[in-house]
Amino acid sequence: MKHQQILDKLAARGLVRAMDEELARWVKHRMSPPGRTHTEVEQDVIPPVLLRWRCLFDAEDVGPAAKDIARVALATLLHKYGFQDPGTTAGALRAVDGLNGHVVLSDSFERRSPEIKKLLESPPVPLTRRPRTSRALTFLRTGDVISFQLAGRFHAAFVREMSGTNEFPVIEFYAGTFTRPPTWADLSGRPAAADRGRSRFGVVGLSHLPDPAHQVRAVEAQDPHPPHGEDPRPGEGLWRLSDLMSLQEDVLRLFGGRTH
Repeated sequence: MKHQQILDKLAARGLVRAMDEELARWVKHRMSPPGRTHTEVEQDVIPPVLLRWRCLFDAEDVGPAAKDIARVALATLLHKYGFQDPGTTAGALRAVDGLNGHVVLSDSFERRSPEIKKLLESPPVPLTRRPRTSRALTFLRTGDVISFQLAGRFHAAFVREMSGTNEFPVIEFYAGTFTRPPTWADLSGRPAAADRGRSRFGVVGLSHLPDPAHQVRAVEAQDPHPPHGEDPRPGEGLWRLSDLMSLQEDVLRLFGGRTH
């Protein structure tokens, strides 16, 4: 049984593609510093991935079958890139039984479930080279307003501009933290989270709306009113380059708080 065979049987091409692309990009990024051990890379890779996809597993508007498919996909892709998380693997094994019990997927998936479980439980093979990644592309547009969930809290950001040919958006966070996804009424007239561009980030991998991980949600489309505040001064950086996984740490530094 191969990883791609398992992923194909999940009948969730869009979810698998998005998850695969972001994992490949993140693993490549964490493998980049020379001389790092596999254990060091694994310790960097797994926690942000689990934090991001926890948004889907905790979502009240996602059904059990969709969550089970995502659990199997996540465990399979982590294994594909040479990593294994005990909790994620255990959740995927239970999800296989749940999908079969409710007859969600094909007869072929059920017949080959023992092979699927055997692969997921086997020790993964560490990568010997950085994975290939596709060109960054975003479907957000200047003026869009998004909500960003992190560890049960919600933040909002305004898309200020596009970098390159729609490669990734540059966003600026509004001040404030919310217990639910904010509405435009919550944000109208609100200042930026920090002046002089310190809450502005170019986010590689912030591509999809709807977000398959349910971490990013649309609030408003193409609004002309960004958060107000002082712009960067001459000689200061206009924004900081980040990515979808690293942005979680950026948000923690900007707003304070913990991931659990």
